Amino acid sequence: MQKKLKLVQAHDVERILRCQKNDQISDVFFARILIENQSEQVFLKLYPQKSGSRGLLNEALGYLYGTVANVPQPKFAGIAIVPVELLKPYSKSLSSSLQSVIDNETHLPAFFTKSITGTQYLYDYLNPWLRQQILRWKAFQKSVVFDEIIANTDRYSRNLIHDGNNQFYLIDNGFLATEDNTNPNWKASLLDPKKSFENQLANVNYNDVVADRRKGSEFILEAETYFLSFHHLLPEMEYWITNFANEDKDDWQKFLELLQYRTDNIHKLLCQRYDLVI
Repeated sequence: MQKKLKLVQAHDVERILRCQKNDQISDVFFARILIENQSEQVFLKLYPQKSGSRGLLNEALGYLYGTVANVPQPKFAGIAIVPVELLKPYSKSLSSSLQSVIDNETHLPAFFTKSITGTQYLYDYLNPWLRQQILRWKAFQKSVVFDEIIANTDRYSRNLIHDGNNQFYLIDNGFLATEDNTNPNWKASLLDPKKSFENQLANVNYNDVVADRRKGSEFILEAETYFLSFHHLLPEMEYWITNFANEDKDDWQKFLELLQYRTDNIHKLLCQRYDLVI
């Protein structure tokens, strides 16, 4: 199996450049890591592994789906094992949840992506100008379908990077299958593959589609390209779950079942969302 995601060991994490807080619960770092003997600048987000923690694998599985969905996202991504010693100079600026673990760990896993140059909007509010920019974006329809399949509830404008040339890149798949956008940790008992989870990108032109049903066909046509995604990705998804899910592997099997259902039934899910005729 040739993996799409990269695994970076602690000795290949060169240094932390700075810490940036995008919201109250996220600690995003700019770092340099070695990949195939090349020093690369990356965005890096730490996910301490505790029982019930979902963020790290949410990110990994979401990015993998993005590779077969062909949505614009960072050029490469993976999981890095970060020495805690590199984080200590930034301890005062970290979220309380991360501060509580760095004194008791030697290494922490992190999801990283290739850094992208562009504008990251730090607010959830979608102003009229930004809405029009998103609607002109060539990958808008396929990105709506992508978020519908993986049940990403957190694709607010802060999780888009705008390159200023009518292009956006999707970042941050940490919140999947949950409506609580202060907590990425979905509960297996509440997973409902048929649910219309909040889809922030779909909301951008929801009223337009409802007013003109023909616009819904654009999403249906995009959805027809997704039917092979799940089985194509399954071996690698299972690899990362086996290595990073701790004792929660049964929960992740239920999550994989959710992804398979949503991949196989995306046409039905989109019709349900926009009240289209199936």
